[in-house]
Amino acid sequence: MNLKAKLLAFLDQETESFDMNKPSDRLTASVMSDYFSVKRNTVSHYINQLVEEEKVIKVNTRPVYFLSRASFERKFFPLPIHHFHSFQEMLEFKPETKDEQDIFDRLIGAEGSLKRAIEQIKTSIYYPGSGLPLILVGPTGVGKSFTAGLIHRYCVEKGILAKDAPFISFNCAQYANNPELMSSHLFGYVKGAFTGAERTKDGMLAAADGGILFLDEVHRLNAEGQEKLFTFLDQGVFRRMGESEGNHQANVRLIFATTENLEENFLPTFLRRIPIRIVIPSLDERGKQEKRQFIYLFLLNEARKLRKPIRITSRILDALTNYHYSGNMGDLKNTIQYIAASSFAKNREAEEVQIMLQHLPDPILEEALHHTDHKVRQNHDILIKPDSTLEQLYETSLTQVQLIKKTFEQILCLYEECHAKKLPVTFNEQKIFQEILILLDQLIFTNRKEDAGVRLELTTISVQEIIQYLENNYQVKFNGNSIYAIAHFLYYKGHSVMRWSEKQEAAINKLAHYMDRFYKVEQQLAKHFVHLLESKLEVKLEQMDEIFLSFYLRSVAIEQTNQQVKALILAHGYATASSIANVVNRMLKKNVFEAFDMPIDISVQEIAAKVFNYIDHHDVSKGLVLLVDMGSLKDIYSQFKNYVNGPIAIINNVSTQMALFLGSMLEKDLFLEEMIEKLRQANQTEYNIIYPEKEKEKVIVTTCLTGMGTAIQIQKLLEDSIPKDLSIQVSAYDYHRLKELGTSEAIFQRFDVLTIVGTANPGIEDVPYLSIEDIISGKGEATMRKIFLPIMEEGRFKEINDNLVRNFSLQRVIESITILDSEKILSHVEEFIHRLEIRLNQRLPNDKKVALYVHVSCLVERLIRQAPIENYNNLEEFEQCQKEMIKMIKEAFSVIENIYNVKINTAEIGYIYDYLVAKSSLHEDF
Repeated sequence: MNLKAKLLAFLDQETESFDMNKPSDRLTASVMSDYFSVKRNTVSHYINQLVEEEKVIKVNTRPVYFLSRASFERKFFPLPIHHFHSFQEMLEFKPETKDEQDIFDRLIGAEGSLKRAIEQIKTSIYYPGSGLPLILVGPTGVGKSFTAGLIHRYCVEKGILAKDAPFISFNCAQYANNPELMSSHLFGYVKGAFTGAERTKDGMLAAADGGILFLDEVHRLNAEGQEKLFTFLDQGVFRRMGESEGNHQANVRLIFATTENLEENFLPTFLRRIPIRIVIPSLDERGKQEKRQFIYLFLLNEARKLRKPIRITSRILDALTNYHYSGNMGDLKNTIQYIAASSFAKNREAEEVQIMLQHLPDPILEEALHHTDHKVRQNHDILIKPDSTLEQLYETSLTQVQLIKKTFEQILCLYEECHAKKLPVTFNEQKIFQEILILLDQLIFTNRKEDAGVRLELTTISVQEIIQYLENNYQVKFNGNSIYAIAHFLYYKGHSVMRWSEKQEAAINKLAHYMDRFYKVEQQLAKHFVHLLESKLEVKLEQMDEIFLSFYLRSVAIEQTNQQVKALILAHGYATASSIANVVNRMLKKNVFEAFDMPIDISVQEIAAKVFNYIDHHDVSKGLVLLVDMGSLKDIYSQFKNYVNGPIAIINNVSTQMALFLGSMLEKDLFLEEMIEKLRQANQTEYNIIYPEKEKEKVIVTTCLTGMGTAIQIQKLLEDSIPKDLSIQVSAYDYHRLKELGTSEAIFQRFDVLTIVGTANPGIEDVPYLSIEDIISGKGEATMRKIFLPIMEEGRFKEINDNLVRNFSLQRVIESITILDSEKILSHVEEFIHRLEIRLNQRLPNDKKVALYVHVSCLVERLIRQAPIENYNNLEEFEQCQKEMIKMIKEAFSVIENIYNVKINTAEIGYIYDYLVAKSSLHEDF
């Protein structure tokens, strides 16, 4: 272990006992230099490297303190930055205390399989008076009695019942063969009511006065007993057994429980008096996530009873999870008790209780054989200590709302990190996307669909309708999984209102402002989505929900589908414009025109305001056509010059024939100027075209001599590589049209064309040309710098260049690998190349990066398959002569070794070395 690694290990250990009020001197450079017997400046050199790598936190007090970031965040809280001026500044990033939960919120499944049940229970509890009677329905062992006890605890905790309120539990099955005796226990009896009734005695109803009476196995109550009970349910009065007159009153909340079908075992008159029927699902119906949480819970209880840690393997955990327990939670609990006791009894002196396969009951082992799949899974140990918590053992035991809030907090943390470093959000964009993806995976795949029921189905249908509307009206195409992802997010978020600290509120507002500027398309879609959803489902979403949806839409790369020129019909009269639009849209079988009907006396300013409102909610960057009827409408162009971001054509004397002719051209994706000229020739009408007078938007034009197919591919490559917040559009254009029309082409009037990128130069004067080959090889870097550096910083230019190389490599990697996720392996290879450049203190040219992306991706796949290349020419000589280079490559490659649990051999390092020293297309020596 080198000194740098030793210093990090030392800080890891010391930070575990760190006290912010009394920081230890052992966390200073001077003490560390004494401890390791090296010069202080040597320690400072390596420690500051670790700070730059964000592995160490630096607190710039006197003296300066250094902390292991991983250890600190594990013990205290996550930090968005790693450099502070004081410990007080660090404390500002401490998250707010979690809101206190009630006992139902802490239940396993509170936001999953029991969510609906808990809502029904609270409805029963809070109903005025004595609440509403409820019946718990479910098979043996699902926790009906436990739930009834929780209801009593909850009522006492919330002050609904007095602290000494009774909870009486009565199992009707004990007296099923003696209905009279059951009635005497339930209602009480008077002296002489039956043989042996020597005195008057109160029953369960009287004993439960002021509290709760829980009747378990209530289906064993006969028809007469049910009739007596529904008299009490109706009027709150009852008679003891043997009484013929007079009534007794009791203020009792009733909870029933049964394992049987309600309609087949109860009188209809009895059931009508129990308005709340709650289904408690079986253990298998609750899904694997909740089932595994119960296993952890019962193991944790056993660890505390035995006062020893329990060690269990993931393979045994899978076997316990996959087994069907006929007795549900009770059966599972008994099974866990048995295997823990069995293991403990066989080795009572051991420090740990180690559960082995042989400790499992035979039925579970047999069942495990049927669940064995063909995928190779790593088997690892899980240690359950007596002081462990469920959250530590199984992070997804957090409720879905907590998971959502945790993700929101992480997004804010990543934004704050960028803000503190004065970087754009795109710096952490991929990390934000990853957080969102992890959350959605947890919401969708760790919860059974049937647990959610009708409400999730209704939410999904509503989301589907809204997405279809947005696709039809905003020319976008959503990812196929978007419906389910958004629906699950909205379903689990529900009506929950999240509380934020003042600091978090400020961060949310700043982030929302940033999104408005740099995520315009996604933010616009998210706002429309929220507006439509609120009207459909009567939900109220928050600002952070909109931000989350905007990030999600950016992450799935919403596809712009044929961004057409938009068209409006404006005409005076009650329904003139609407009638024309309706006829034309029906004939075209598509919603092409929107209509504004205008009163005769409307002012030009009012008309302009209506059009401005339309522009605010629609993308008109490709153009907007206004078909107007007469008079003042044709003069409204004077209002638009400083408002629009695309050309607006205003055409006079609208008619159905004109609208139909224009509508047919809109479908063909022609340029606005071309359509208007054809329309003028066909209709002999007046028109004006207004071009924006504000600063033109920047655009890169892509083209190809052989046709539009390759031009569109180049367009997509550039769009994927240029960060959206730079607001640089990319547009594919026909090569021959560019060559023929030159700068008189419409795009040069509407946009500031930065460059033309393609396979052949159309020869446009004063517009620089870049071939795609020169961009990828690096030969075009000087030209690219001249184009981009005047409008952006060096760091953003490097980001674009790196993205171009990475995205160009992606397709080649996809074609070369078979088992790895191409996106993930590329990001890991990118980190390897970055670390390698730092160690070499040299930036690699683009063509070498492309080669390394493909080679290293295939190399990792070989290592995973345990089939590395073993031979390399003059291997011994290479090992002797290139020790430093081998060391640097190995250090850089360690990031991949750690992720994929592989080791690179020297032969494979040799082939990476060959790529590095090979002459690049720029003829630069390494």
